[in-house]
Amino acid sequence: MATRRSLAYGLTVNVVILGVVSLFTDISSEMILPILPFFLIQVLGANAFIVGLEEGFSDSVVSFMKIVSGRFSDAAGRRKRFVGAGYALSTAMKVLFPFAQSWPQFVGLRVIERTGKGLRDAPRDALLTEATPPETRGKAFGFHRSMDTTGAILGPIVTLVLLGTVAASLTLAEQYRLVLLLAAIPAVLSVLIVLLVREPQRARVPSQTLRVAFRGIPRPLLTFIAIASLFSFADFSYAFLLLRAGQTNGTTVVILLYVLYNIVYAAHAFPAGILSDRVGRKPVVLFGYVAFIGMATLLVFSNALFVLVIAFILYGLEYGMAEGTQRALVADFAPPDIKATVLGAYHTSVGLVKLASGLVAGFLWVAVAPSATFAFGALTATFAAVALSMWSPTTRS
Repeated sequence: MATRRSLAYGLTVNVVILGVVSLFTDISSEMILPILPFFLIQVLGANAFIVGLEEGFSDSVVSFMKIVSGRFSDAAGRRKRFVGAGYALSTAMKVLFPFAQSWPQFVGLRVIERTGKGLRDAPRDALLTEATPPETRGKAFGFHRSMDTTGAILGPIVTLVLLGTVAASLTLAEQYRLVLLLAAIPAVLSVLIVLLVREPQRARVPSQTLRVAFRGIPRPLLTFIAIASLFSFADFSYAFLLLRAGQTNGTTVVILLYVLYNIVYAAHAFPAGILSDRVGRKPVVLFGYVAFIGMATLLVFSNALFVLVIAFILYGLEYGMAEGTQRALVADFAPPDIKATVLGAYHTSVGLVKLASGLVAGFLWVAVAPSATFAFGALTATFAAVALSMWSPTTRS
């Protein structure tokens, strides 16, 4: 009995509720993601350039909104209203997704839906922090990430089942629209569950000017942010991997490959954090960069099924090893008095270059060849990896 209590210690009501919310939200989102680029291109008449524009702009909006929502939730002294508004906004857009009749309509809805994600993420993380004793904060965030990841695995599987059963007799456009429509159901459930969150009492923060600044950041850390931004420029959207897989395979194989990516990502994210505590952040991040270079290089030369399997595994390794570890590295070396400012600068920098990354990747796909998109990613990521291998937190320049 004591063992059970020790495992549950720190998983407060708010932590559990927010974990369940994230589970349903990710089931909804991940039902959509593996078919999204094909819906845009095959049904709404877009091309790979438009897919890159949509994904890049969406990622940039999320990064910027995280800073804005975190700042204003501090000033208001309330988190729940921002979290609820963010989930509600995303859900409302998902309800409208299946009714889009053109790619400009869908891209507009998608960007607003991503705005909701940016609006909710920072206040939600603050709620998790405030709901957990310091000694179990890692456990709480680990629990939340595990629920999120579970949804990321279940979502594509639900889509696969739908396409093979109730949607099997429909036209391609009808299949995609049905999945989009049904994906709104778990999203609606997530909004309803958010209402159960208990808002803790906390003081308002005096109003301050919203700013994202690089002033005061130690030069070595500023250099790392530049390296991470260069890698972010190379790290184009998952949508291009799906499109590459779809060139020689049907929807079922593409979704299975996407599930494989999510499983590898989920299996390595937590161990990567533990490993980075022991051996340092830099080698773990560098391993993630190299995994991306390997994935992109493989897809320059082939999209055979065996190659695709290895490529999606490497892509999962890249995200599992590098994404969270980069944030931890920035937090480690940021001066305590400007830690939030430094993290804001990091998120803004890597987020804004996502728009350029999507545009370049899409342009190369359409104007040159799909292999050119992956060559661009491999070459740019190689420059970032070389720079990171030479970087040191004590380096002066």
